Amino acid sequence: MQARYLEQLPAWARDLPWRVIVVVVLVSLAYVVYRIVDRQIRGHVADAEKRHRYRKRVAYTVAVAILVILSVVFFERLRGIGTLLGFIGAGLAIALREYLAAFLAWFYIVGQRNVTLGSRIEVSGVRGDVIDIGVFKLTLVEVRGDESGDQSSGRLVTIPNFKILTEAVFNFTTASPFVWDEIEFTVTFESDWEKAREILERIGAEVFEPYRSEVERGFRKLERDYAFRYGVTTPIVYTAIGPNGIQLRLRYLTHVRRRRGNRDAISRRVLRRFGEEAPRIELAYPTSRTYRTELDMQRFGEKPAPEPEPEDRPR
Repeated sequence: MQARYLEQLPAWARDLPWRVIVVVVLVSLAYVVYRIVDRQIRGHVADAEKRHRYRKRVAYTVAVAILVILSVVFFERLRGIGTLLGFIGAGLAIALREYLAAFLAWFYIVGQRNVTLGSRIEVSGVRGDVIDIGVFKLTLVEVRGDESGDQSSGRLVTIPNFKILTEAVFNFTTASPFVWDEIEFTVTFESDWEKAREILERIGAEVFEPYRSEVERGFRKLERDYAFRYGVTTPIVYTAIGPNGIQLRLRYLTHVRRRRGNRDAISRRVLRRFGEEAPRIELAYPTSRTYRTELDMQRFGEKPAPEPEPEDRPR
């Protein structure tokens, strides 16, 4: 009875169970291999970025292998319903166009390698460090802006991959992780501003000198890769007359991840060295002065009113 029922089934239906069993076995085997390799990577690769990169590569390899297995096993079946799949695919492409755009943008990101693990970027008003490059989205650790010293907030942010192609992307670490920063100090008009300027130039050189070779190497790479020509890389101090005193603005190159630390070091050195030069150099701050006439002081009782002249006295 059972044999007669099986003979009445189409040929593709009779051998389908065996195909399913083969697929299940091969997929299970691929998953086991992935788990074993993943455990080995976790246990033997100490660097976090390398470990993440290797795990992603293994995962993608296993996913491609599973797709190949499914395609080979069910190729004959899929060819028979190709027209139906074409209509379904067209509908899905319209309904899921953003996912399709994100998937295609993933190939661009991986191929160009302008955005990699550890890159600090800003896109769609979000600034952060890239910790994962997925097939559909980027994952960033949010970095607060200038007011917070470009330090991590601890929040994770996901951005669709197609944003990299459709919006402006600020990359802080493409060739060189060094960016220009400025910090301003204002001294009183009575201070020796030339001496203060000299102190700032010396402090800027002290902060810049340990990174000189790394800065120049990064800028040379920018020249090779882009139509870019760098000029002066050493710190410079600009002078201006402000409403409260002489403004001295130190412009210097700093590592994008050490910006707040360098600002702290510079500020502490400036306070210490300006203090050594006091009262020759004094920091300025907004102040106000009030002038009152003798009549004002008389009205407030701070000064007695003058006695009237004899001819002015009443008779």
